[in-house]
Amino acid sequence: MKIELGSLSTAIKPIEQFVRRFHTILFFMLISIGLFAAITVLLSIISLSSSTADTTTEPINGTFDEETINRVEQLDNQSASQPGSRPSPFVE
Repeated sequence: MKIELGSLSTAIKPIEQFVRRFHTILFFMLISIGLFAAITVLLSIISLSSSTADTTTEPINGTFDEETINRVEQLDNQSASQPGSRPSPFVE
């Protein structure tokens, strides 16, 4: 079964005329569909990440470094300014 070149071009000619006539509309339709798909995917990702927040029952370790706390308290107890040194930022 051999397809003749003339019959192939007559079959494609209506499609070619349709694309030539509506190419701008088809372009904007494809862009709109792509943007809609991208927005839908992003919204589903955002809703999925906010709805599946894992909560743990173990407590958070809220202890501070005692050595650092002691150094801050020593700075706070020093006088406001000493000759030849900078003033303490912790003194009001």
